[in-house]
Amino acid sequence: MTGTPEREARATEPYLTADDEARAMARRLAAEARTGALATLDAADGLPLATRIGVAREAGGDMLMLLSDLSDHTKALGAHPAASILLGSVGKGDPLAQPRLTLRGEVLRIRPEAMDHAAARARYLARHPKAALYSDFADFGFYRLRIRSALLNGGFARAYRMERTDLYREVPADLLSRERAVIDHMNADHADSLQAMIHHQRGVAGEAWRIVALDPLGFEVQLGDDVVRLEFALPVETASGYRDAFVTLARATQDST
Repeated sequence: MTGTPEREARATEPYLTADDEARAMARRLAAEARTGALATLDAADGLPLATRIGVAREAGGDMLMLLSDLSDHTKALGAHPAASILLGSVGKGDPLAQPRLTLRGEVLRIRPEAMDHAAARARYLARHPKAALYSDFADFGFYRLRIRSALLNGGFARAYRMERTDLYREVPADLLSRERAVIDHMNADHADSLQAMIHHQRGVAGEAWRIVALDPLGFEVQLGDDVVRLEFALPVETASGYRDAFVTLARATQDST
């Protein structure tokens, strides 16, 4: 007995077409991850090599990492820049039932003289402040995974193939330049409102969450080792639009009480 055409197609191609909900889930998994499993090809024998590394998501969507020149995975990337990173925290219950995201692309070093090195360093250290102790050592460097494609497993029967366009969004320079000022303003002047937004949208406890990263689609807050992402109602298109985005979130929070 054969199944329906839809079921037969599902058996041969198990992946769904990415939609806005899947893209938001992928952003959340990438943004909330503090570590990931980096898969490379060993420089000595070409065999697969998987190691755990610290990560931070850039405003556009690519992933940052701080690697030691002495590690095997850094040597592997020097020989074969193609790599992937598996992201996703394991909560209670069956780990294989938890959402996870595999990003695929090329990992390249961000040279100290590059124009974007300072921004990459600041963004990574905002997520991993303890790394400041060794981030400027001569044998350490910042690297970027430039995403080419991804696989998102959002749970049973919720697998998606994703392309760079699903995960990456070019951020204008004027928005990037406003990031630190907006973060500092919200953390210093609107801490109470920020906590209310976090509780409303994500339902997490705690009264000392602080914004550590910002982009046109949302922002990440951190409390200790916990990171949570919140999404704006609409994408921010101009530097002045960040104010409107936060006001909208605050009003939605107030309307719900």
